Amino acid sequence: MNLSHLGGAALLLLPVLASTRPPSVAAQETSSTASAPGGAALLDPNSEDPAVLRLKLLARLDAQIDAAATKAHLDARLMLDEVMPIPYLGVDADPLGEGRPGMRIVAVYAETGAAAAGLRVGDVLLAIDDEPVSVQAELGRAVRSRHPGAAFVLHVVRDGAALELRGAFGARPAEDEDEEEQFPELFGPKPSPPVARAFDFDAPAALDAFESIRAGAGAPGAWSVRREDGAAWLRQTSQDRASLRFPMLIAREGVWSDVVARVRVRLVSGVVDQAAGVVLRYRDPGNYLVARVNAGEGDLRLFRVVNGVRRTLPGAMQLVTLDDGWHTLEARAEGPRVSASVDGGDPIVSYDTYLRRGRVGLWTKADAVTDFDDLSLALPAE
Repeated sequence: MNLSHLGGAALLLLPVLASTRPPSVAAQETSSTASAPGGAALLDPNSEDPAVLRLKLLARLDAQIDAAATKAHLDARLMLDEVMPIPYLGVDADPLGEGRPGMRIVAVYAETGAAAAGLRVGDVLLAIDDEPVSVQAELGRAVRSRHPGAAFVLHVVRDGAALELRGAFGARPAEDEDEEEQFPELFGPKPSPPVARAFDFDAPAALDAFESIRAGAGAPGAWSVRREDGAAWLRQTSQDRASLRFPMLIAREGVWSDVVARVRVRLVSGVVDQAAGVVLRYRDPGNYLVARVNAGEGDLRLFRVVNGVRRTLPGAMQLVTLDDGWHTLEARAEGPRVSASVDGGDPIVSYDTYLRRGRVGLWTKADAVTDFDDLSLALPAE
């Protein structure tokens, strides 16, 4: 077995494969034994059920990949803390509200610039040097506009008396919390919900509102508007048979958290697969939700894709009968609740809190030639 075409993947795969060989196989390698470039034996194909062996290999590979990613992320954070430290005062503070200037100190952390300067819980912080602070955004900007080691003067009111406390900023301790939680002012207000949209695919210009994306392997999707007897619809025509191939057409505008997406679908042909889907909360080609129907398998499923690994959400599978006519596929995301239905039937329902918002689009698989029409996106009814 020549694995040279796998490139970097082989560097992970070969040690794992080699580690699965029983001693007897290692000692009695034969020409029928799978081998790496150079002839090193990997495994005896008759020694174990290949499906069981594959699951073991994938579990080991996933563990190695996860461990490598975790270490790389940690190393990157520690490096950034060293070469690009964030100035740190060491307090939690709440606005006084009602338009009053200043912020009340609710926590002072040990061994920080604030603690060394003598700041106390209950103090009202009016300004850092000459910068007034009355809300979190002002406090964050006032601290981050300095650098670790810079001197400060805190203008404080304590028990009705005005004080000036002097000290110096430190560097923020190593931290793994969500940056959006730590620096909310950097992310701005949450965007307004997108407006309802409808796409009828009656002209090629309708495709300008979408981005063609191919997840997995194989050729990109081929999307075009078809016409017949005065009607028009969208078709994915590429018949590349790569089984781990997922052509998608993702709307360029609109980042949805809660959404109801409906589309008419027609499963035209496919040898490897005959499938159609609606993508929800699309983040990138390896992270999204999809509600899909499959004529070959005769079912409706809700999948969550994370880092390119697709899994059925718990309880999110239903047997359905699909002919070669048009069917309506509906997918809903409402908070953690995700559901899907075909032709107005009983929905499948599951829950997901990992993917919270993202774009919406259409999905196919492998060599499926699939028609789509009348895609609508709207907020769920109150």
